[in-house]
Amino acid sequence: MIPMPLSYIAEKLNGRLDGHDDTVDHVFTDSRIDSKDLVDKQALFVALKGPNFDAHKFVENIQGKGARAALVEKVQASEIPQIIVSDTRLALAKIAHLNRQKSRAKYIAVTGSSGKTTVKEMIASILSLSGKTLATKGNLNNDIGAPLTLLAVDQSIDYAVIELGANHAGEIAFTANLVQPDVALVNNVSAAHLQGFGDLQGVAKAKAEIYFSLLESGTAIVNADDEFSEFFSTQVSNKKIEYSISALSGLEEDKSNASCSASQVLTPRITATQISRQTDQSSSFVLNANGEQVQINLPLIGTHNVANALAAASCCFALDIPMQQIAKGLAQAPVVAGRLVVNELSNSCRVIDDTYNANLASMKAAIDLLGQYPVPRILVVGDMAELGDKSKQLHEEMGSYALKAGISKLFCCGPLSRFTEQGFVEKQASNSENTKNLVTKQTADHFAQKSELIIKLKKEAKAGTTILVKGSRSSKMENVVKALVEFSDESLSSGSNHALLGEAQ
Repeated sequence: MIPMPLSYIAEKLNGRLDGHDDTVDHVFTDSRIDSKDLVDKQALFVALKGPNFDAHKFVENIQGKGARAALVEKVQASEIPQIIVSDTRLALAKIAHLNRQKSRAKYIAVTGSSGKTTVKEMIASILSLSGKTLATKGNLNNDIGAPLTLLAVDQSIDYAVIELGANHAGEIAFTANLVQPDVALVNNVSAAHLQGFGDLQGVAKAKAEIYFSLLESGTAIVNADDEFSEFFSTQVSNKKIEYSISALSGLEEDKSNASCSASQVLTPRITATQISRQTDQSSSFVLNANGEQVQINLPLIGTHNVANALAAASCCFALDIPMQQIAKGLAQAPVVAGRLVVNELSNSCRVIDDTYNANLASMKAAIDLLGQYPVPRILVVGDMAELGDKSKQLHEEMGSYALKAGISKLFCCGPLSRFTEQGFVEKQASNSENTKNLVTKQTADHFAQKSELIIKLKKEAKAGTTILVKGSRSSKMENVVKALVEFSDESLSSGSNHALLGEAQ
């Protein structure tokens, strides 16, 4: 955080300073913080309140941990100075916006139904080659996480990559207005958080909010392959760059805004050509942008990550980052925990961890990836959350899609995933041709408990098998992956590989 006097913060928040003035350069909200983390920091504690918690009760405790001041809604029994405001959650956001206004960094804001965390990490990997770069940690992308990320920016930061998520309309408008980005991206739109948005159009409208807070000189990045790309173009009054995994490269006339200036009529389009898949399922391709080409070797698996790489490249292209640097940054892109992480078990069974989160689009992308591995291939799924009245339909669609992709075995766990099993079985019954050319017969099963599922998977985890595990955060499918990896490690250390092989002959 850029240092600010308490009196200045109180004035900007229309609050009242109780106690002596001081300068703070760090903000935190977690009262459980270790005192070692506050050493050499002039820290301001923000006492948040919620339906089931009230951090005001910890103000006296955090003084002993080294906090210099507190932001509260009511004066607390503590010797440290306190800024009193009507709403600490809103005040946190306002301080974050103050920090952003004082910052010299370039800001990139990223949202989308899926892939935004991966794209964020790709962008950060590229930009870190040009200057000191800060990016959202994990998925701290809501109206608390985004302000805390903004408050981590100080004058040493050159680039800030901010991920913005939402489960209801207006949330991105709020956080994007705090960021006021130089570059804004909607990665894609798919059936995610439908419970809060109603339908896909509602999702698209909510995601489009990210463009409204662009700086006047800012650039909007639009996914030309998304079904809502034309809608997004109508929402954009700034400069625009499109990217496409299928379109030809070059400059295309923007017919969506005939009245825009001459400099805006020609829209750069960034594309990928000569896409090839390596034996480990990673990809290489040629990146085309503004008449330039560069070879990209992407360490992440899955064709959908080529689209994610184009999104990241487009954001960096908007900041005039050289093509060779974009290529180098993408080649060093980190694997995000729980995002298609490949675990090789001790007997050469492959377990792919894609448990970070799930919606229908990301489920289909994972299924497509699994379908590229040799049989047998096992798909293990938990429930997809927050799909509202379309939950049953979308879970059934996932099961049908898995069958058509040639998945050997489908194992489901969770009340909604029972409909996934149902979709798989019903599609198989209505189209028996699907099974004719498969090496193994396709089967599906549902498990009421993860413990039962894990027992079954330990028997199925044989050499040459690929198991992909996925589900929404609430389904906690990472516990399934952890159980398989730990079982493999135990088998290796004990020398009992026959157990992992399921006594296969």
